[in-house]
Amino acid sequence: MRYFLPAYPAARLFACAVAGIMAAISLPVAPLVWFVTAMGISLLVLLMLLIDGKRFPGGKLSAWSVMCYLVLVFAAFAFHASASFRLTPSPSLLSWVGRDVILSGTIDGRPVEVEGVTTMQLRVSEVFEKGLRTRISDKAKVVVRMPKDDEARYQEGDFVRVKGRLALIPVASNRGEYDPRFQNRLNGIHVQMFCAGPWKLLREPPKPGFSFMGSVVNPLRHYLAEALDKRVPNGEERQFVKGMILGERDMLSAELNDAFRRTGTAHVLAVSGLHVALLAYAVNLCLQRLKVTPAGRWLAMLLLVSIIALYSFVTGNAPSIKRAAIMSAMIFTGGTLGRKSYAVNSLAASDLLILLLDPFDLFNPGFVMTNGAVLGILTLYQPLASLAPDGKALHWRLLRLVWDGFAVSLSAMIGVSPVIALYFGTFSVSGIVANLPAVLFSNLAMYAALPLFLYHGFGGWIASFFGASVWLFARLTLYFVHLFSALPMASIDVRPDLFAVAVFYLAVAFVFYTFTKRAWGRAAIAVLVGLNLLLWHDVTKPVPKPPGVVTVNLGKEVAVLFTSGSETCLVDAGRRKGGLDRVRRQSESWGMTTPVAAAGIFTPDSVMRALPLPTLPSGSGVATRRTFVVRKLDDKTLRIDSKQRSLLLVSGLKRLEAQRADGADVVFWVYRFTGKELQRLDAWIAEARPRRMLLVPGPFMTPAQRELLRRYAASRPQVEVRSRNRQTAWY
Repeated sequence: MRYFLPAYPAARLFACAVAGIMAAISLPVAPLVWFVTAMGISLLVLLMLLIDGKRFPGGKLSAWSVMCYLVLVFAAFAFHASASFRLTPSPSLLSWVGRDVILSGTIDGRPVEVEGVTTMQLRVSEVFEKGLRTRISDKAKVVVRMPKDDEARYQEGDFVRVKGRLALIPVASNRGEYDPRFQNRLNGIHVQMFCAGPWKLLREPPKPGFSFMGSVVNPLRHYLAEALDKRVPNGEERQFVKGMILGERDMLSAELNDAFRRTGTAHVLAVSGLHVALLAYAVNLCLQRLKVTPAGRWLAMLLLVSIIALYSFVTGNAPSIKRAAIMSAMIFTGGTLGRKSYAVNSLAASDLLILLLDPFDLFNPGFVMTNGAVLGILTLYQPLASLAPDGKALHWRLLRLVWDGFAVSLSAMIGVSPVIALYFGTFSVSGIVANLPAVLFSNLAMYAALPLFLYHGFGGWIASFFGASVWLFARLTLYFVHLFSALPMASIDVRPDLFAVAVFYLAVAFVFYTFTKRAWGRAAIAVLVGLNLLLWHDVTKPVPKPPGVVTVNLGKEVAVLFTSGSETCLVDAGRRKGGLDRVRRQSESWGMTTPVAAAGIFTPDSVMRALPLPTLPSGSGVATRRTFVVRKLDDKTLRIDSKQRSLLLVSGLKRLEAQRADGADVVFWVYRFTGKELQRLDAWIAEARPRRMLLVPGPFMTPAQRELLRRYAASRPQVEVRSRNRQTAWY
C-alpha cells in the first residue's frame, strides 16, 4: 500500500468504507452474500497474518495482507449497509399499513415545525389495534397539523401515544426530485402517519429518575432558546441566530434561505466545524489554568470534549456537527497524549466512525458538503495563503489579513461548490466575496452569544447588552447576504453529474500537487486532460428523445407540458406561486425546451399573470405560436394543435361529450364515476377514438369510485389514471 494514501491510513480505510456502502446500495446483492464474503475474507486475513509472522519476524506485513485487510473493510461496511437498507425488523410496522392503530414510543431527534405542521420520528415500542398489544422495535414518521395558537411543543425524548392510519411513505412525485421513501428508508423508516391535530397525540408525563435527554440536553436547549428569545429583539435576526447556534433552521423564511443559497453562504446556517471551532477556542481559553500539570491537561481535555459532545446533542446531532465533535475530540486527545495529529487523517477517522454508527450519513448532503469544505481548507488554504507577500508594515499586515480570509473562503468554495452544484444545481459566483463579511459577522454574533448565555440567568442589563450586540452582528450578516444575493448573476444554474464532479476533484488535487512540486507543465496537462474528459463525456452522452406530452405533479394539482419539438406550452402551474421553477426543471429533465407560453384551466388568474410567460385569457380565445396553436374552447376546455400531435384537455364529462378527439391525446378531469358514467365515457371513446387518454380523479371522488376508475383504465390499454407519485409521458 505504498502508493495508495501512504501518509493517511484512516483516509485509506475511509475510501474502502465508502466503496463498500456504495456497492451495498447500488448492487442487487443480499446481505447474506456480503456476510459470507466478509467472513471468508476475515479467515483469509488471519491466514495471511500467520504466514507473515513466520516470513517477517520483525512484524512487517506483506502487500497481500494489507490488500486483504482493505477488502475486509470493504465487505464489512457493505454488509453493514446492506443489512440496514434491505432488512426490516420482525415484527415490522409494514404489517399494519392501511390500518388504524395506536403507536406508543419515544420521539427520536428534534421535531421540525414548518408552517403549522410538526414532523417527528417516533421510535415505536408498542402497537395497539382492536384490543391487542404488540411489542415492536421499529421507526415511524409522524406528521401532525398544529393550530397556530397551540402552545404544546414536543421535544426529543418525549414518550407519546399517537392514533391514526399507517401508510407507506410516497416516492418522488417527479423525475429527479426528492424521494421521501428512499431517504426515510436510509433512516430505517418505512411508514408514516398523518394526524389532523394535536388531539390525536397524548404525551405521557416523564418518568421519575435521571435521563440524559430529559435532565440535561432538553433543559439546556430550553435555557439557550429562552436567552435568545428574551435578549435578542424579535425578527429574522433572532431566527438566524437560533438557526446558526441551535440548528433551528425550520423557522427561517424561504426568501432568507434562498438568499444564503444564492450567495454560497448557507454553511453559516449549518451547525458545523466552524461553530465547534469557535466554541472550542472560547472554552480552551477558559481552561488554560488547568493545563499546568499532566492531570490538569487530562481534566481540561475531558471537560472540553464533554462540552463539545453536549453541544452536539443540543443542536440535534446532525452529521456535520458529529463530524466536527469527533474530529475535535481526536485532535485534543492527541495533543494531550503528546502525539502529533494530521488534520486530514483526523477528518477521515471521524468520518469513518460516523459511518460505522450510521453508514447512510454518507448520502446526507450536509455530511458531504461539510467534508468538502473542510477538506478544501485543509489542503488548499496553505498554498493559497502563501501567495500573499510578507511584510512588517501596517498596510502589508492588513493585506495579509484580508488575503487570509479570502484564501479560507476560496479554498472552502473550491471544496464544496461541486457538491452544491450536484445536489442543488446552482453555483454561487458572488460567494467568494460574500463569504468574507458573512463569516466575519456571524462569528462575532456567536462570540457575543457566549456571554449572553452566561449572564442571562442573573445579569439582566449585561445580558441585554450582549443580546443587542448579537442582533447587530446578525443584522450586518443578513445585510451583506441580501446585498450580494440581489446582484445580477449572483448565482448561475449548473447541474453536473457524478462523473463531472469526480473529474473536477481529481484535476484540482493533481494541479495543487504539481504546484507544490513546482511542476507547471504537469499542472497544465492535468487541466487539459480534465477539460477533455468533461468535453468528451458531454459529447458522447446519449441524448434521449423528449416526449410530446408530460405531466408534472404539483401536489394535488397537475401541470401539463406539451411540445411541438422546438417550442413547449405549459398548461396550469398549480394554485401557488413558485410552481414555474419546478416545471422548468422538469422540462429540462425530460429534454424538452423551456416553456414559451402558458394557458390555465384550474390555476387562478393571479398566479397565471405572475408567470413570466405569454398567457391565454381566462375565457375563450386563440393564441398562435410559430409551431402550435392554443384554442380555449370554454372556461374548462383547451386544445393544442401542432403538426406532430394534438392535445385536448377537458374538465367534466358533459364538456367531454361535446368535443371530438380527432386522434388527439386527451387529459380528462372526472369528478364522479359510477356505472352510468362508465357507459357514457365508453361510448364517447368508441365514437371519438382518442389516441391516448389520461383520467384525473377529482378530489372528492369516493374510494369505491376510484377503484372502479382504476379497474376501468386497467382493462383499456390506451387509458391510464393520473398518479401523484408517477408522471405520464407520451411520445
